[in-house]
Amino acid sequence: MTTKPKSRKPAAKAADPIFAAIAEHKALEKEWSRLYSKLGDAEREASKKYGNRPWSLIAWRTYSAIGGCEIERAREQFLEQPGANPEEIEIEYQDAKRRETAGEYEGIAWDHRTGIASMREQYEKALAANEKAAARMARTKPTTPAGAGALVAYIWSDIKEEIDLRNWSTIALKTVAVSLAQMNRAAA
Repeated sequence: MTTKPKSRKPAAKAADPIFAAIAEHKALEKEWSRLYSKLGDAEREASKKYGNRPWSLIAWRTYSAIGGCEIERAREQFLEQPGANPEEIEIEYQDAKRRETAGEYEGIAWDHRTGIASMREQYEKALAANEKAAARMARTKPTTPAGAGALVAYIWSDIKEEIDLRNWSTIALKTVAVSLAQMNRAAA
């Protein structure tokens, strides 16, 4: 009786930490997406009775809707303009941050009024977990060609919808993903 040689794929997957990192990110991405949809549905339903949830994004000079670090970048941009008045820009910046913070608090109050505060908290925890898993995955070094190929293919699947598919770097990324997958199949 002859035995068939075992494929090297399971051993490579078990030995290469990138496979676990990708699996963890996929699972957390799926949970985050589920909660995002659930929260969106709840917001739409609540808005029928309470109006739309207040927005924390603010308008400032040439920007109609900015927030977070975008406000700091806008301040730097405004300061770099010829004839910029730093004192005036700083006053506007402080006002922009106050308006942003007020919008955030109004959104929190709306969540509590509508009864979806705990749902938003679940969503935000899932988002944070997803972002941490993505960062861990991005720092995980594949130890096999199969792992490298899996990571490149996963990156490709994530970004292909959002990028210029005619860009040379995009084409190269897809080429590497396909080549690594072919090498892995040939080695198996």
